[in-house]
Amino acid sequence: MGMIDDEVRVLLSHAQELSARTDKGVACWTAFLSPGQQRDVLEMLRSIGKAENVRLHGGFCGAERACVLFFPDYALDMCDPSLEGTAAVRELLALCGEEDPVTTLHIRGSGFCNLTHRDYLGSLLSLGLEREVLGDIEMPDAHGAYLFCRSHIATYIAENLERVGGDKVTVKAVSTDEQFASFRRVQPMSDTVASTRLDCVVASLANLSRDAAQQLIRDGRVELEYRVEERVDRTVPYPAAISIRGVGKFRVLDMGTQTKKGRLRMSAEKFI
Repeated sequence: MGMIDDEVRVLLSHAQELSARTDKGVACWTAFLSPGQQRDVLEMLRSIGKAENVRLHGGFCGAERACVLFFPDYALDMCDPSLEGTAAVRELLALCGEEDPVTTLHIRGSGFCNLTHRDYLGSLLSLGLEREVLGDIEMPDAHGAYLFCRSHIATYIAENLERVGGDKVTVKAVSTDEQFASFRRVQPMSDTVASTRLDCVVASLANLSRDAAQQLIRDGRVELEYRVEERVDRTVPYPAAISIRGVGKFRVLDMGTQTKKGRLRMSAEKFI
């Protein structure tokens, strides 16, 4: 995994401790982790031969933020092999006598205000919550959202979240089945770039000059594959997720053929 910082080191140490607890027949789990953190944990577990005992669980199949759940061998042996995704996770939890650590809350506004992901997240964090207890926020429309959160904090949110983005809201716990799917919407993008360097790609995605893009990167405002990347000449793989603070989140899908002027045809999408 190369060089790792202190925050990652603490996370991996904690994950290793949780993994060791499964040897005593105990199921346990992490807080919600970003995709980059999930990857770090899974790489470490594969390196010590413990990856088979874990499952990712964010409340629905395809969740971006997820907890890493650690299960003892006996539960994995008893679990119905035909089950997949969240159904398998819930079966494993039941076999271990554990409640689901993820609860789904439906947040509904008045219908008179258009609410954004930033509105929901800001209002939740203003309650004094840490980001690690909050999973994905899925918005089927501009007036409501499904929040996936750690179960131990669900009642607190339901009782205390009264307004989002200035709009009065109601909150209640709901059940989600295997058919629940992400409501995330994307806007297709295409452009030509001089190269696959990060500064070139960020300049295109954010509609900035290359110098401005380089400054964003050096300021630590750009994440490549969910990790802050400060090297302006870093090669962007594809597909790859890129987040630009203050601009948005993107996915670079492909770098196609060259134009007559030697530029690359880039296809991407912006999450909206």
